[in-house]
Amino acid sequence: MRLLSGQRAFVLQRLSALVLLAGVAAATLRLAFGAPAGLAEFRAWAAQPLAAAVLLLLAGALFLHAWVGVRDVVLDYVHPLPLRTAVLLLVAGALVLLGGWTAVIVVTHAL
Repeated sequence: MRLLSGQRAFVLQRLSALVLLAGVAAATLRLAFGAPAGLAEFRAWAAQPLAAAVLLLLAGALFLHAWVGVRDVVLDYVHPLPLRTAVLLLVAGALVLLGGWTAVIVVTHAL
């Protein structure tokens, strides 16, 4: 628990929020000034190595941001230790599975 507690958690939450904000701003500009004509064009863009790396960075930032936020809420409001541990394990497992699934999708489409 100490690895992502206190100031480290605060800094990681803010850094991941900045990465996500930059991603949302870039996506907004892309859609405003050069939206893909369809799914095929979006897939072609996402298959480029740089775009795939950016998508993986954004997904990683999203999952890290979600972990720190949910972890802080659980630590603040779930008081029985066994229940807290179970909830944190469930959330961590779900985020790891979603992260792995996201990575598989991005990498398989980029190859």
